[in-house]
Amino acid sequence: MAQERLYDWLETEMRTLSYSMNPHEVPEYVKTNLKDDLRPYQEEAFRRFQFMQDNTLATGVSDAGFQRKHLLFNMATGSGKTMVMASLMLYLFKEFNYQNFIFLVNTDAIIKKTQENMLNSQSKKYLFDPQGLVIDGQSIVIQSVESFPTVKDKNTLYLKLTTIQKVHGELTRPKENGISLDSLSDEDIVILGDEAHHFNASTKKEQAQEKSWEQTIANMLYLRPNNKLLEFSATINMDDKNMAEKYSNKIIYKYDLGEFMNDGYSKNVLRLQSSENDEEKMKDALLLSQYRKLVARSHGIKAFKPIIMFKSSKIKISEQKQADFNTIIEDLTVESLVKYLKKRQSSVAENGTLAKVFAFFLNQDLDAIIREIQEDFESRNILNANEKNMLNVENAVLLNTLENLNNPIRVIFAVAKLNEGWDVLNLYDIVRISEGAGVTRNATDSEAQLVGRGARYFPYEYQGKQSYKRRFDKENTDLRILETLHYHTINEKGYLANLEKSMNAVNLISARDETVTVYATKLKQSFKKTRVYQEGHFFVNERRATTAEDYASLDKFTIPKEWETDYIGTTFETNYQGQVIQDEEIQREWEYLQVDQRFFKKALQRNPFYRFDNLKTYLPLLKSKDELIESEDYFKGVALRVSLPKGQTLADLTAMEKLELVDRFLAYCADKIKRNFKKEIGLKTFHPLAIRDTLKDYEVVVAHSETGNKQTTQVIQSTTMKGKDWFVYTDAIMNGLELGLVNLMGSFIHRLEEKYAQVYLIRNDEKATRYKLTEFGGPRGYMPDFILYLENETFVYQIFIEPKGDFLEKQDSWKQDLLYALNGDDIELIGEDHHVRLIGLKFYNSNNKREFVQELSDKVNDGQLLDGRIDIF
Repeated sequence: MAQERLYDWLETEMRTLSYSMNPHEVPEYVKTNLKDDLRPYQEEAFRRFQFMQDNTLATGVSDAGFQRKHLLFNMATGSGKTMVMASLMLYLFKEFNYQNFIFLVNTDAIIKKTQENMLNSQSKKYLFDPQGLVIDGQSIVIQSVESFPTVKDKNTLYLKLTTIQKVHGELTRPKENGISLDSLSDEDIVILGDEAHHFNASTKKEQAQEKSWEQTIANMLYLRPNNKLLEFSATINMDDKNMAEKYSNKIIYKYDLGEFMNDGYSKNVLRLQSSENDEEKMKDALLLSQYRKLVARSHGIKAFKPIIMFKSSKIKISEQKQADFNTIIEDLTVESLVKYLKKRQSSVAENGTLAKVFAFFLNQDLDAIIREIQEDFESRNILNANEKNMLNVENAVLLNTLENLNNPIRVIFAVAKLNEGWDVLNLYDIVRISEGAGVTRNATDSEAQLVGRGARYFPYEYQGKQSYKRRFDKENTDLRILETLHYHTINEKGYLANLEKSMNAVNLISARDETVTVYATKLKQSFKKTRVYQEGHFFVNERRATTAEDYASLDKFTIPKEWETDYIGTTFETNYQGQVIQDEEIQREWEYLQVDQRFFKKALQRNPFYRFDNLKTYLPLLKSKDELIESEDYFKGVALRVSLPKGQTLADLTAMEKLELVDRFLAYCADKIKRNFKKEIGLKTFHPLAIRDTLKDYEVVVAHSETGNKQTTQVIQSTTMKGKDWFVYTDAIMNGLELGLVNLMGSFIHRLEEKYAQVYLIRNDEKATRYKLTEFGGPRGYMPDFILYLENETFVYQIFIEPKGDFLEKQDSWKQDLLYALNGDDIELIGEDHHVRLIGLKFYNSNNKREFVQELSDKVNDGQLLDGRIDIF
């Protein structure tokens, strides 16, 4: 058995210099065939799978004691595991010719959800490009099947959606139109296991069942050497000895709920801990939900419909609470509501959300408010998920479309049916009904899981833009309420202790509602009196729209005139576990393919990207498709250099095989064109911005997390900067890494003050400025975290500094490139002579202090080390 966990080993291997010089990238055909962009962590999961499947690296994988046949992705609830599955299906189909996929789940409801994800191109939940899949110019189809056909269409992926219970029954008792071990033995299959923790159990009965299910899966997996099992789960407990032994050499990627929440892809989670009875908790949730709707409306956010869920322990209690809720709605009057608001206002924390909500309603036209509440929450807009008719799969779809505009539901009453397989994004309030509720660890584990599902982010549209990440984390704005899930629970010591343990176990970051703090900082008056503030300037680079001349030929898209490809890929022999037992490459020879224009015309017709109306978007000077073939600016003169197995020549290829090579080249070109086409680009010409018009006082809102692994959160704190005139703000509001940089600068700032008359470190917080650079030749904007301003009689230096955690360096490498490009001789500052210089430094982190200080010293202190006391380690 491997001595270390697979995901730890991969983390090390993929950070080596040799690998980082030539890392795997998500293929463009995967990106273009998905409806939405892969998020950075999904791309990382994909790259890790590429690493494991790369035959040139297979020997190293085997030597380290790992295998490639059975892998598991441990990813948080709501993080888009199914999107990763979809991308891997395309990759395995294109690169390894897999066509048979078995999607294995635990419930019929998840099957219905997956059908929407994978097969229904009309669904909002569909993951692929609804216009159709295209790979190498060929239309690709995903077909749902009960059994895999013996005669296959080469452009079809065959997908069997089933439960572990059903497939176990099929294989132990074969029947017509189903699968059997005999039928599966003819072709390679990929098994995709969703919510894989269901295949593992704790009770004796469950363990016996698990053993039987595991054997069924193993029987399928080991039928053929190249079969694969890819499991996906949010809840693999590696602290459990048996689980660790089973999966430590299989978990390829770990991205837990804490990381997911910390990266901004979820709602914030706040707990409203109340000693009040269920009726008052219901009223509080009702008012809070309607407050969210009215806040959204006041900011021009249309059709915002927040959902409340009332969670009970028993069906009878749930039904009674639904009746109680209906009575609350029916009995609302202005007098009763005013009385309730004033009573509750005196009993809640002054800095809490409910205090704000109650104050808001006391200043509204309550007659109009009540009319709208009674309309929104009438009985037909309330769904009880415990009713017998909720067991059918159609109602499972209804529950998964609550965010649709034509779905009027505002309230869900439930017991346990929605703990899994429920993908609703606009759930904002979960109310724990106290009557009959359990306080044990098992009960709170279930609650933590439900809250984790409810924390999924709702991507509403604001100011014409739709975001899939939180936008107002640090802002003191009422819009934060649209990015916050409230869990209404009881204030009981033993229960809260168990709830905290349960939330910590799944790394769910949460805080009590009243712990939210607003930190404020101001520009120091001493700085505002300086000439730097009153007369000084920052410099920001200009942007311009691209022109037709920018894309006048294919070389503008970095498409070479000579392109190389393999006709037949390198082959490796593997054993039954997928480990390499012979890694000798087939000898190959190169030959140039002379491409007849007819092949080009046919290949262009086969690829929808090359429709003339579409091409004009990217190649505005193109006059006709004939010009595309006949002009030196485009495809005329292109050479295709083909690698063939030794002894084989291009003359041995059929016309169709040659056409497929041209298809592949055109697909490559289409990818390059789409990737390099920009509507607007940043220039190396900079114009001045008055510092006094750029910097301002600002506030940052911080929730002090009480559950979740603190190591995954960037704890924001406020530190007074009194007596440090070189820092322009009264307080430094920042995370630990950023504060570490400020303290490091403070340790040698006196050395800079000996050399420069004016020395200021300026925090470039997005709440304080709108100072943003634009990547050269690209559209992306970037706000460096700090600007070090140095001025003497001869020069003004503006040094851009960015603290960056190790785990972000790769995905933000373009920002590092931009910083270094600032040091070039081709930077033009409008209105300035040569006495102003912009300087970009390497990213700062806690592991490179010496290198960082040395680079800064080289730039602004004639190479003399500013601080010789920097620790090496």
